[in-house]
Amino acid sequence: MHIVGAIKRIIETVVVLFILCIATLNIFSSPTGQGLFGYKGYTVISASMEPTLQVGDYIIIKNVPYKQIKNQDIISFLDSGMIVTHRVVAKEDESASTRGDNNSVNDVKTVTKSNYVGTYLFRIPHLGYVLIWLQKPIVLAAVMGLIALRMLMLIFFKK
Repeated sequence: MHIVGAIKRIIETVVVLFILCIATLNIFSSPTGQGLFGYKGYTVISASMEPTLQVGDYIIIKNVPYKQIKNQDIISFLDSGMIVTHRVVAKEDESASTRGDNNSVNDVKTVTKSNYVGTYLFRIPHLGYVLIWLQKPIVLAAVMGLIALRMLMLIFFKK
């Protein structure tokens, strides 16, 4: 019975650490900021990169220097105040043309050093849906209540 309890505590700890890491990453994911140790996280909200990236995926991007991006890299950039994540189809010294994998034409605006945010590293499928759901005030309040209840149980009901 002690082994099952230990495994349960380890799983709980890993889940809490994962949630803390994602929450902290989101806090530091301003498009113009440096990110958390050079990393940022965003939720995919359009189908423009399907099948590579699906709506609801949570993507991690890295603050790779603009000069290092190359053809076929997937990059994130600012376009009219929105973060867009598309594939580089043509890279020149001062600009890069991009296109979503699910789009038939290149993006109208090119990416330059000034609107480049970072380069895609990997995705966590469906996590974005959870993050969007957690932004609802009632859901956030319920989750915070459950966390507080769990902490009280740990404090007052120790064995």
